[in-house]
Amino acid sequence: MKSKKIVSLLLTGAMTAVLLAVPAQAAEQQPQTPAHYAISADHWSREDFSQEANPEVFTGVYSRELYNAIRQTMLDGTSGTAPAYTMVGKKDYSAVKKLVGRMEGVLRYEHHVPQNFTDYWRYLDYFAVSAEMPENYQAPLDFVQPALDHAGALATDRERVEYFNDYIRTLLAYQKGKTAGITQTFAPHAGELKAACGSYARAMKFLCGAADIPCFTVSSKTHTWNLVYADGQWLHVDVSANDLSDRNGVLLVESYQIGKDQAPEATAFLKELFVPGSTK
Repeated sequence: MKSKKIVSLLLTGAMTAVLLAVPAQAAEQQPQTPAHYAISADHWSREDFSQEANPEVFTGVYSRELYNAIRQTMLDGTSGTAPAYTMVGKKDYSAVKKLVGRMEGVLRYEHHVPQNFTDYWRYLDYFAVSAEMPENYQAPLDFVQPALDHAGALATDRERVEYFNDYIRTLLAYQKGKTAGITQTFAPHAGELKAACGSYARAMKFLCGAADIPCFTVSSKTHTWNLVYADGQWLHVDVSANDLSDRNGVLLVESYQIGKDQAPEATAFLKELFVPGSTK
């Protein structure tokens, strides 16, 4: 009887130890709550990048604060928390959204709200920018890798842009009103895809972005083309016009009168974002 009592006590003690251990283990396995993201002056930007830029580009919504916030993201990228932010009012939001949309190449620039920013409703003017490659851009990037390898062997960015112009012309055929996205253009397909000017310009941005060549789009009311930084200056490239005319008449030219730039102040601001001091 004594031995049975000892066994019973041992079993009871073991069970108690297990039950006591379970809550501790469960507590260890619970996910950690992310730290609260608080608005602080320290988060505007770590540096005043605007000092490197031409001060004449800072007009209206295109302020030094916006410049610093976007430039910080361009240098750092993003994670769960944007590296810097500024404030953009409701009346200016559309202009700023269009600005960052013109920057997209391999990376997509967008308004970014950190996941742990739980009281966003208190700061409706909060504006940070993310810079990330969309998941569906990996296949196009793989597709153009041979072209990028070829371009990488060329001596100058001018030669690379000229090659990209000719490469895009083998993939697309101009037709007004048609669209060919990045995932369509840079993928196996039979024949040339029908596309209008915007598709050509986006394709050039993608290739230049992959080759680390500063490039963005410019638009008039009816047309879109590119500005590319090569030979130490900003130059116009209109791949769709070159393809339609079957000659490279608008390939790295200093001026282009096809149409009036709808947003010249934003264009000047973008030049300085991509290459600080380039418009001085």
